[in-house]
Amino acid sequence: MSIRLVIEPAFSLAYQRYAGFEPGETLRLYARTSGPGTGGLFYAIEKDEYMAEDAIFEVEGLRFVIRPSDFWFFDGGTLRYNPLYGEYGFSFFNPRLEE
Repeated sequence: MSIRLVIEPAFSLAYQRYAGFEPGETLRLYARTSGPGTGGLFYAIEKDEYMAEDAIFEVEGLRFVIRPSDFWFFDGGTLRYNPLYGEYGFSFFNPRLEE
């Protein structure tokens, strides 16, 4: 299965500038639920290792990976950095999830 995802260069550069990640590092993007009951969805990122079945996106020196179990959330989406939201002004938009 393939996955389509746009990670804007500013997103990667902001993670390097504000979170201290270095070019060449691998970061895993994933989706989780929060709160009791059904809760809400949020995306998260953490330093990790590449696994053979992961989707890989190399942007501005960072390698972003997504496990197949999280493809459903990210497929068709865009990750952006918006300085109007502050140092960690990241946004994720996926029109597929709006249906």
